[in-house]
Amino acid sequence: MFNVSGDAAERLRYLLGGVAGALIYGVFTFMQLIKLGHRPSLGDYGRAVLNVTAAMIVAAIAAPTLGPSLVSLIPWEGLRNAADPIGVGVVVGAVGWELLPVLIEAARRLINGVGAAK
Repeated sequence: MFNVSGDAAERLRYLLGGVAGALIYGVFTFMQLIKLGHRPSLGDYGRAVLNVTAAMIVAAIAAPTLGPSLVSLIPWEGLRNAADPIGVGVVVGAVGWELLPVLIEAARRLINGVGAAK
């Protein structure tokens, strides 16, 4: 049906892994709230859907971009060659949404610090 090969196919595998990682992590987080005794309302479900959707969008952008860079940081060549793009994408998708607020705040502080120094 589709003829995707080479670098495009690898980036597609990073993307699919990232989206899957964000989905799995988002559902896991919401299930932990329910397991701890929180009774979700209809608004909670709506916020969870929006949260997971936003995480999946961020993962779809970040995983194909950051995945190859992260794999290149692996110091052992054998492990680097054996890295699975889908697995790396899952990690980027799951961890990326948790780190995004921290990175935004760090960038905001850096920008404010640079602006204050002038």
